[in-house]
Amino acid sequence: MKNTMIKLFLLAVVAASTASVQAQGVISWAYANGNPILATGYAGVVSATNWNLTGAGGSANLSYDNASSSGTTLSLAGGFGDWGIGSVGSPDSDGTYNKAIFDGYYNSFSSTLTLGSIPYSTYDIYVYFSSDADGRNGTISDGTTTYSFATMAVGAVSGGNAVFTQTTDLATGYPNADYAIFSGLSGTSETLAIASNPNNGMGIAGFQIVATPEPGTLALASLGGFALLALRRRATKI
Repeated sequence: MKNTMIKLFLLAVVAASTASVQAQGVISWAYANGNPILATGYAGVVSATNWNLTGAGGSANLSYDNASSSGTTLSLAGGFGDWGIGSVGSPDSDGTYNKAIFDGYYNSFSSTLTLGSIPYSTYDIYVYFSSDADGRNGTISDGTTTYSFATMAVGAVSGGNAVFTQTTDLATGYPNADYAIFSGLSGTSETLAIASNPNNGMGIAGFQIVATPEPGTLALASLGGFALLALRRRATKI
């Protein structure tokens, strides 16, 4: 009986810690010019529903992937406004709306996206960029880390399903890519800047703010896991 009670307690600890991570959710946004992403449709490298679709005017109270309000705000500056690839079919062949992410974007030679009231203590930002022509060199930066890329969105949406290609280039290699990840961020605000080299139209097409587990949560889950393992070993010896 004692061992059973201990097992139940430890399972509850692990379940609670896992639920705590999952409950933090994802905030997804795409520039609202082009084919819409249905609220019930899944899209993104981190597959999520309830994408926020707004234009250049800024937005407040972006929704989580469970449709509840996050309070997060966004504003775009420095661009020319709406632009897109055009004629991107939705949904993708696999039923997702990944191609629709790249269909519209905030066109510019150099522009910024500022996020405020981010609700997570630690998080990653996945930022998607697009252009109506492939092979245009550019950079995307959070002010600390800068990645280079060459646009590839037209080719990425030419097939049945979108092709996600991440840039990790910290120099000027300009690899073909359509998204970047800024990891281990903290603080309630972030500004992302995109710039073309030389001046060619391109822009931010979308982003996802993804909560990352806090060290305390990971430690709690690990502790529960190790305790369960020890308990199983003990039961095996009896």
